[in-house]
Amino acid sequence: MKPAALHALAEAAEALARLAREAASERPEAGDDALIPVAEAARLAATSVRVVRDAICRGELAAFGRMRDRAVRHADLAAWIASRALKPVEGIDDADIARRVHRLAQLKRGRTPSPTE
Repeated sequence: MKPAALHALAEAAEALARLAREAASERPEAGDDALIPVAEAARLAATSVRVVRDAICRGELAAFGRMRDRAVRHADLAAWIASRALKPVEGIDDADIARRVHRLAQLKRGRTPSPTE
């Protein structure tokens, strides 16, 4: 490409980035009482629309509006997402993990570990 074309392309990219920053700063932040359509709520929760609708039917998530135009409150959605977070499970301890890693290393070397190891 010619240098003039590259400069024009760079200027266009900078102008586009400036417009995007301005558009992002003009968009108001979602308040706690802001209503979000079910499809957008599913996108924000990183799940499907069906999962959000099932949560509404089970009463886990409050919804407003008619069936087709349902919306959920931003605060309710955030609480529902937090309630779905996986909690750490108490399980095997470090000594057990170390024993298993040691056993796998021995198996890799071709040595069969004794039952006491």
